[in-house]
Amino acid sequence: DILDEGETLRAIKARVLEMGASSCSVAVLANKLTGKAKPVTADFIGVDIPDRFVFGCGLDVSGYWRNLPAIYAVKGM
Repeated sequence: DILDEGETLRAIKARVLEMGASSCSVAVLANKLTGKAKPVTADFIGVDIPDRFVFGCGLDVSGYWRNLPAIYAVKGM
């Protein structure tokens, strides 16, 4: 998935640790470079991307284009 603001990933990592995991490594396909501090960091990053609305490779725009084989940015957003 994508690491954007990091709130969802922070909650998931916290829950995994609460359930008894001794550690939890985080891997993301894309790390969005927002310029803001995030509450969690990824241990493994596929690609850093600019702060744009992106789709493809599992990310969608209003339910469309999720299955595209690359990551694209919405023009004008």
